[in-house]
Amino acid sequence: MNTQISAKTSRSSLRNLSIILFGDWDRTQLSISFFLVGLMAISPLFVNSPYYMGIIILACLYAFIGISWNIVAGFTGQLLIAHIIFLALGGYTTIVLLNTFRVMPWVGILVGGVVAALAGLVIALITLRYGLKMDYFALFTIALLVALRTLFLKWDFVGGAVGMYLRLAEPSVDKMIFATKLPYLYIALTLLVIGILIQYQVYRSKMGKYFIAIREDEAAAAALGVNTSRYKTLAVVIGAALAGISGGFYIMYVTFIDPPGLFNLGVNVEMVMAGPIIGGLGSLVGPILGALVNKPIAELVRGSLTEGRSGISLIVYGFFLIASIMFLPQGLAGLFHNLYNRLKWPSKDSE
Repeated sequence: MNTQISAKTSRSSLRNLSIILFGDWDRTQLSISFFLVGLMAISPLFVNSPYYMGIIILACLYAFIGISWNIVAGFTGQLLIAHIIFLALGGYTTIVLLNTFRVMPWVGILVGGVVAALAGLVIALITLRYGLKMDYFALFTIALLVALRTLFLKWDFVGGAVGMYLRLAEPSVDKMIFATKLPYLYIALTLLVIGILIQYQVYRSKMGKYFIAIREDEAAAAALGVNTSRYKTLAVVIGAALAGISGGFYIMYVTFIDPPGLFNLGVNVEMVMAGPIIGGLGSLVGPILGALVNKPIAELVRGSLTEGRSGISLIVYGFFLIASIMFLPQGLAGLFHNLYNRLKWPSKDSE
């Protein structure tokens, strides 16, 4: 009898735990996201190479950047193609504040997020004022990218065409300069955890439901009383702020910034768009899954095909992206969703 009671209690506890972690697809995605974060957190135990550690750090950062774009493009359906604008603004703000005004990067990164958010607000207001949607909205952001690139190339205060280098000194926590890559990994993971939680809360909130309604049918959402202009603006501002923060950390990690390096559509595709598209645009776990696949593959292709074969790496990488779009239209998250539906914990009624 006691054995039966114990077994029944164990099954009940397992059921309760499964409901907490996998009660619905959204919670399952959150659990998968944190599982992947945990794997990256323990990666130093079995990854000794600084090169591979660098790939893991950038994969974490790409996932965070992907989350910022996913909120705009995945949740609300706004084709903000040149999202890397906000990353660049955040990066420039952080390095200028540090090199010129001696502001600690811990503060500069947050200020960079605010600057990027203000830029996102301005872009949203301009495009809404003139009714730019879909393709026209995308073209406007690309034109703005080209204009900002030209401006920064000629702006001596931010280094012009030469760019700006981080003034390196002795390792210092205040200046976010470390002798090893390990602290950068855990800073990147902290940012990623914050991004995952923000994305989840946005998606599950009433605001997130309005975002989805706008994506599915903006006219119908407006007819039902949703202030579409307000919520589209909020999506752009939130995504821009997160991208600006990621840009600040990215500059502290790579220690250099220049206009061609960041105001660049090719870099925009690799850093911002590829992860969510490969992982599943509009899903919660897609940006993380996509970044963990995209960054290693990009480095593998670049490292093995670049030497002596100019342009071959870009062609191969491009074919990889095209194939992922063609054969995985819902991304890797779609595969996990199908698996979830097959293995979903049975309800009490089905027992």
